[in-house]
Order: sequence, then C-alpha cells, then structure tokens
Amino acid sequence: MAADRDDAELQIEALVIASPRPLPLDRIREIYGRTRTDDAVNRLSAWWEGRGMTIQLRDDHISLVPSREAVQLLAAADSRGRRRLTEAAVETLSYIAFNQPVTIPDIEKARGVALSKGLIDSLLDAGYVRASLRKTNSGRAVMYVTTDLFLEHYGLGSLADLPTPDEMEDFGRPPSDGHSANDVPQPQEEVALGLTTTNFSPASVDVQSN
Repeated sequence: MAADRDDAELQIEALVIASPRPLPLDRIREIYGRTRTDDAVNRLSAWWEGRGMTIQLRDDHISLVPSREAVQLLAAADSRGRRRLTEAAVETLSYIAFNQPVTIPDIEKARGVALSKGLIDSLLDAGYVRASLRKTNSGRAVMYVTTDLFLEHYGLGSLADLPTPDEMEDFGRPPSDGHSANDVPQPQEEVALGLTTTNFSPASVDVQSN
C-alpha cells in the first residue's frame, strides 16, 4: 500500500513510469543518495514482479518495460493486425547495426540496389534507427545509426552483443515467445527533478561534429 512506501520509492517510480527512455541511476542517486535509491529500486523490483510491467536494470539505468508474459499475451492477441518489417528493411537494419554510422549511398553500395525512401522511413518510424547530420569535408552528410529501442527490442545489452554476420539470419526468425522480432511497436516529453519524461520515437535528427 502507498502508506508503506517512502517518498523516494514513490517519486522514483513516477519518474520511471513517465520517462520515455531508461533513467541513469547515478543521476537518481545524486538526488536521493545511493543507499536510499538502491533500497527503493529493490522494493520497486519486488512490487512490480508478476505484473504486466517489470523493472529493468541495464547498464546502470532503470526503466519500466512490459513483462515477457505480457508481451506473449499481447502478441498472441494482436498477431493479425501487427505491421512487420519487410525482408529488405531487416537486411538494411542489419547493415546499419554492424557498420554505423552509414549513409544511404553506403547501404546501396553494400546491398547492390537503390533504396526506396519508404524503406528507411519504415525503420525511422519503428524507432530502430535515427538520422544524424555529421560534418564532412564536403559539407554535411545524413548518417544513420541504431537506437536504444533497437537494442531493447532485440534483447541486446549493447552493440557488443550483436551476433556475428553468420548469425544475423536469426534476426528474421520469430523468437520463442511467439511474437516476431520484426514486428513494429506502435509509437507515444516533460521534466521532473531534471529528468526528461514521453514516448516519442527516437528517430529525430541531431547535429553532431566529427
């Protein structure tokens, strides 16, 4: 019950629920202290256990994500209306993941075919890649890189966990939980205690320098 939960636990829970991306635990510890934060996180993990959502701790970040059981049930219920990435989109996503940052000419040269604008748009809309403007000797080039959502959707802790090229064909196969890894999640910002809180696709363009 709420009366048995201290303020830090309730506030951290609210931040995690409202955040569009994993929150850094170091930032939360600066606010509440290490011991109080870690105790609150442990209590939250126990409280959410067995529910439709679960606390996920990865790379010293905390987030609230659908539990595996809930994903299986939702996938089964929504299998007919789910939009899927095409084989060409999966191929392109694989190339971007292994060679990022890359330009469209890079992808076209590697795949030996011209890319339709709709193909890249499907990856941007899914939130698996984002566009980044980088300065080059000849001006600016639009480069494409994968996002945190790509890692989360494919169950990767970091890009270092990517399979070898020989194993990449497994990316196109449905996982054992019954829903396809190529199914596209449908998309959904504010600030509290200096931490951003939404659910928009991370496919926005940013400007970076070499």
